[in-house]
Amino acid sequence: MGDVKNFLYAWCGKRKITIAYEIRAVGNKNRQKFVCEVRVTGFNYIGMGNSTNKKDAQTNAARDFLNYLVRVNEIKSEEIPAFGAGAVGTSTEGASGAEVGDGPDVPLGGPAPPHLALKSEPDDAATFTETTVGNSGYGGAQWDRGANLNDYYSRKEEQEVQATLESEEIDLNAGLHGNWTLENAKARLNQFFQKEKIQGEYKYTQVGPDHNRSFIAEMTIYVKHLGRRIFAREHGSNKKLAAQSCALSLVRQLYHLSIIEAYSGQTKKKEGESVEPYDINLTSNLESQLKRIVDEMHLEVISPPEDPSSPVLLSIGKLAHFEPSQKQNQTGVVPWSPPQSNWNPWTSCNIDEGPLAYATPEQISIDIKSNLLYQLENDQELQKILQERETLPVKNFERDILNAIRQNSVVIIRGATGCGKTTQVPQYILDECIHGGRAAECNIVVTQPRRISAVSVAERVAYERAEEPGNSCGYSVRFESMLPRPHASVMFCTVGVLLRKLEAGIRGISHVIVDEIHERDINTDFLLVVLRDVVQTYPEIRVILMSATIDTSMFCEYFFNCPIIEVFGRTYAVQEYFLEDCIQMTKFIPPPKDKKKKDKDEEGTDDDDANCNLICSDEYGPETKSRMAQMNEKETPFELIEALLK
Repeated sequence: MGDVKNFLYAWCGKRKITIAYEIRAVGNKNRQKFVCEVRVTGFNYIGMGNSTNKKDAQTNAARDFLNYLVRVNEIKSEEIPAFGAGAVGTSTEGASGAEVGDGPDVPLGGPAPPHLALKSEPDDAATFTETTVGNSGYGGAQWDRGANLNDYYSRKEEQEVQATLESEEIDLNAGLHGNWTLENAKARLNQFFQKEKIQGEYKYTQVGPDHNRSFIAEMTIYVKHLGRRIFAREHGSNKKLAAQSCALSLVRQLYHLSIIEAYSGQTKKKEGESVEPYDINLTSNLESQLKRIVDEMHLEVISPPEDPSSPVLLSIGKLAHFEPSQKQNQTGVVPWSPPQSNWNPWTSCNIDEGPLAYATPEQISIDIKSNLLYQLENDQELQKILQERETLPVKNFERDILNAIRQNSVVIIRGATGCGKTTQVPQYILDECIHGGRAAECNIVVTQPRRISAVSVAERVAYERAEEPGNSCGYSVRFESMLPRPHASVMFCTVGVLLRKLEAGIRGISHVIVDEIHERDINTDFLLVVLRDVVQTYPEIRVILMSATIDTSMFCEYFFNCPIIEVFGRTYAVQEYFLEDCIQMTKFIPPPKDKKKKDKDEEGTDDDDANCNLICSDEYGPETKSRMAQMNEKETPFELIEALLK
């Protein structure tokens, strides 16, 4: 897997473009992860990867970007080093078998390191493909460019450790605390212990994972002059620095409490490297070249001082031009990528463990297809459910819907309530991908306007597939989630959940279905705005909008005059029954009026409105007319409703 990063570095070096890695830590200390983003000059795509350590996060990000280059036909897939299990060993063995630390082995931004820079000879450039691809597979052969990678990584790790130690020893505020520093504080604390006859012990606590281990030292001492205890707890990259920091904290507390004096010795200063002056001879040709360069760059030549030992300021007081900073390729569009073999779109994390971490898309597709075929042949309950699904009206439009989705980035499906579009359309898409051997390329997210509908529809779809929620179908709403499998799955969620997911991108999702778009609110409208930009930038994604039988011309125009599939629902014969019919069929006898209610009606009726219940057609008998006349036109007796239900 380390060859993936090296290959990307070499590819960028050949084209003389800059690659930049950015790593940030996410999560808490107990479950910390690292997210890496890789950007390449000239490409708007941002590769992303995450893992429990920085090195694997960089590898996953490089792999994601290489997959993008394959999709845009910049690289052929056969040129990329193998991603399989045979390439594992990124954190234990390098190119020659020696151990490599878990620290980041790729510079965070800037040009490629020297050992990966391509040579300038044209012969080397011409043979790049053969040399690079041949030596970056499973065999573990050393990279063909430059020196041994292990030496480079070892030196780089030593430099990082040394830089960390030096940064921890820097103290700019020592003058405020009696000039007590890491170098002199521990010795003074030991003198204080001997004088006061105190036995002080440091208590060490190890924190962090193995690849990023550090220590915490703490100590509590009793000060007789104050009659109380003082406490210190400090952190360091190793036990020595942690103990020195803890001692420094105690000594400075004692100094400010006037228990010990300020440091009177000479403070230790780090002296820089001194170079003895020496004379050089310049040829006239070289001197003329230097003068020409100075004139072209409009530089001011500083005259040498009379005293050679006096310092000379070489920098110009005011810079007329600032060097441009590293360009960030941010297009303002939510990042998207198709489903990948080692990516879980529902958790937005790379799969680093288990069989799915190294399985190829072909293996995943074959496994899912074989399981579905076995279930179709042996599960009689599933066969019965399939027969029920055949009777839904949307089944007659299955082929039209799938063809429209295959040929267009955005499709609108308009159908009457009860035609089956909400539960069947996601399954049609999923089953087509599974039977076509493309199960690893299908992940569908379906939005619902309410939490209860998202959960109930997910449970219904899981029932129709004869499985429990969490296999090929799941849901995610506020405070409750049942996520499906990483590949060939459907997740139902509310619009708000999907909007929160968009903050990290919709990587690994092939289809987005927005249901009930006619129930417009601010969240749904904002989601449609975002999806419109995503479709313009990434036409490979598929967006399906589903609505009831209302005017959808506005949505059609907003999404570039996308096609509309009309799904007709069931029609039933309707027979109308009027109040007279209900009384005659049920032989209903109105109950006598309550006395209190009767008096209240007589007091409050000052209007001259006619009682239409007195008007009855001659088609009905005298009993029906009499009973209807006894009923109040403005009220329907509950006894009549009860009689109808019986």
